[in-house]
Parts: sequence; structure tokens; C-alpha cells
Amino acid sequence: MKSNKLPFVALAALTVFIAGCASSSSYENAGKTSTSLQETAFNIDKGQAQIDTTLLALSDLVNAPNQNIKPQFKKFESAVEKLDSLSKDVSKQALAMQAEGAAYFHQWDTDLAKIQNEHIRSRSTERKNVVAARFDRVRASYVQAKDAFVPFMSRLSDVRTALSADLTGEGLTSVKSVADQAKVDAVPLREALHELSSDFRVLGISLSSSSQ
Repeated sequence: MKSNKLPFVALAALTVFIAGCASSSSYENAGKTSTSLQETAFNIDKGQAQIDTTLLALSDLVNAPNQNIKPQFKKFESAVEKLDSLSKDVSKQALAMQAEGAAYFHQWDTDLAKIQNEHIRSRSTERKNVVAARFDRVRASYVQAKDAFVPFMSRLSDVRTALSADLTGEGLTSVKSVADQAKVDAVPLREALHELSSDFRVLGISLSSSSQ
């Protein structure tokens, strides 16, 4: 399956972060956004657990099929559908992230221009640059995770489609090499998601009033 779907809930949280900050500069909103970002990091971690669940179901199906393999296939199919559903939900936020991100930093620049005190303006500019750099890091980590997620999801979808048409012993044999490659694909995917989760936490903590 060739797709630009986005991994899990990562991009949705970025949109929440930008929209929340753009709508108000209050520390209350920043605190709420910080909590949201750190909760998203936790959800990304749960997403990694779902990857493990999917691979376990796939391995059980391909390497240890029962006489009646339909229940095993249904378990695998359900796991794949959950991953697919998560990616579809997040993909809807892609365009919104770009627009809201530009608006957020544009507003910050506008506010900076209103500050008369040079020292405060300079420190606020430094702060904006730090946040922008952290935002860019999360965005870069997201791209890396997406690039790792696409081939992984594609192989799982191919296996599901093939077995939907040929749920037999011979059908299982025909997809075994692809299933094995999915396990290989999962290695860089886990690493990318781990980095993405970490970057979300760093960004979230940086917006928390308790961390200042």
C-alpha cells in the first residue's frame, strides 16, 4: 500500500499545540498544551506496543497456523486495521499543521514588534527561536517516523490482502517472506517512534510553567 499516511497521533498533537498557542498567549494554554504533548508521547509509546501486537499476531498466523486458521487471521486483520485507522485519523491533520504553524510564529513575530524594551524583546526572540527549533526537530522526527511507517504498513496490508483471497496453507507460504521483512522494517520504525516520543516530551516540558 503506497501511502502518505501519518504515524499514530503525532501530527494531531502538533496541531493541538499550534492552535492552542496561536489562539492565546496565556501560560494556562501553554500548560494545557504541555500536558497534551506529553500525553501524546505516551500514546506514541502505546502505538509501539500495538506494532508488537500486530507482529505477534502475524508470526502466530504464518509460523504456527492452527487447523482452522480463520481466527488467527481475524486477529491479525484486526490489529492491522487498528494501525491503519490511527494513521488515517492523523493524516487529516497534515494541512492544518502547516497553516497553523505559520500563523503561530507569525503572531509571535507580531507580538515581538510591539515590545519596546530591547532586552525583553531580545530574550523573547531567543525564546521563540528555541521553541521554533524544537518544533522543527519534532517535525523532522515525524518525517523520519513516517518514512519508516509507510513500508511497514504496506507489507502488512499486502499480507492481509493476499490472505483475504487465499487463506490456505499455500497462501501462508506465499506471504512468509513478506511477513519476515515486516519484522525487519519494524526495527527502524521503533527507533523512529522512540525518538519522536522523546522529542514530543522535550517540547511539552519546554512549554510547562513548572519547568521554567
